[in-house]
Amino acid sequence: MKTIEIKQIDNYGYGILEMDQRTYRIPNVLLGEKVQVDMTTKGFEVIKRLSDSPKRALVRCPKYDTCGGCQLMHMNYADQLELKKQQIIEQCEKYQLEATVLDPIGSNEPYNYRNKIQMTFKEHKGKIVAGLYEENTHKVVNISDCDIQDKVANQIINTIKALMKKHKIPAYDEDKRTGIIRHVLVKRSLQTKQILVVIVTPSNIFPGRNNLVKDLNLAHPDITSIVHNINERKTSIVLGDESKIITGKGYIEDILMGKRFLIGPKTFYQVNAHQTEVLYGEVLKKLQPKKTDVILDAYAGIGTIGLMLSDHVSKVLSVEINKDSVRSAVKNAELNGIKNVEFVAADAKDYILALVEQKAKLDAIVVDPPRAGLDLEFVKAIQVLRPKKVVYVSCDPETLVRDLKQLSRTYMIGPIQPVDMFSQTYHIENCVLLTLKN
Repeated sequence: MKTIEIKQIDNYGYGILEMDQRTYRIPNVLLGEKVQVDMTTKGFEVIKRLSDSPKRALVRCPKYDTCGGCQLMHMNYADQLELKKQQIIEQCEKYQLEATVLDPIGSNEPYNYRNKIQMTFKEHKGKIVAGLYEENTHKVVNISDCDIQDKVANQIINTIKALMKKHKIPAYDEDKRTGIIRHVLVKRSLQTKQILVVIVTPSNIFPGRNNLVKDLNLAHPDITSIVHNINERKTSIVLGDESKIITGKGYIEDILMGKRFLIGPKTFYQVNAHQTEVLYGEVLKKLQPKKTDVILDAYAGIGTIGLMLSDHVSKVLSVEINKDSVRSAVKNAELNGIKNVEFVAADAKDYILALVEQKAKLDAIVVDPPRAGLDLEFVKAIQVLRPKKVVYVSCDPETLVRDLKQLSRTYMIGPIQPVDMFSQTYHIENCVLLTLKN
């Protein structure tokens, strides 16, 4: 055992210890704290805190040290936001990008904000456990009341555990490939309060299903739909390709920015409804669209941004590679009576290169790419098309700043506005306006 003082914290909330020409990252510590640590197979682990930083917050979750789903719960919320701002500033310095980073827009509800909960089921010492994998392992941490997940969804997971015991339905064992229930996914709409429950099993065979569903509906009459998903593959991917609707329509509806959206088992949808509206409000504010504008919405998902913009522009070209998402986007447009959005199922890079070939005229482009950011050919295509404005929405500070550096040859980079969508974790969304140079 070793007593140390934490003299450095990285921008992801980990204490840094340099020893024996190695760098160790220590979770759940703050600058200036004295701690007793011991070496484990995973690195140094805090055995005891000898002093507390004034930035330390009360950790509400008893599984915080083992779960790994959150990284910053031990830190005051204002300090969490400052840490996330420093992440972006560090990337600007790394890529030598001159840009102003604004204070993050924090959440009024930094707990129980996730509208989607996804739990893995296992049996441990004769008991059914459900939770998240311990960081860097396949060990399931049993969680009964996750502090960032929806409260009702937490209750539904606990009910399912109890009903599995009552009806003698075993959890899946991924090593032996035996048992029934692998995962349970719960999605709950903030606005409509509709609830979708997806039960994942390794095959069509689901003994006890009818009894479980009957009792689940009795315990939670507010459940809108229950779906049985079959995932036969030996994989960490939760959902398989085949789904069967047991009750309801197989989807729920949510309302975002005044528009209705259909949410199915595989639908990608932002997990924090409160802050999504804040983020999309920033997109609208930065874009300042005109009724005559033609806008490209790239990496469009189920069309949330494009449909939100449809009231303010002449036309939206919405491109998304996932065909299921495009089908959902078309349904969402029909649901809202929107006719000025054109949906295309294609790779965003291929689509924008086709627009270059056509010498298309765009007034603006909105991009919301995955963590990997924009393909270099996509960046070059923007610089050829030269729309007056580009709004970049990003969930990864490094790839955002990397792409902004490339685009800064042609565009003036506006202030980067972080929006905290993922309180208690080190993740941060960002929104920035790029304006064409004269």
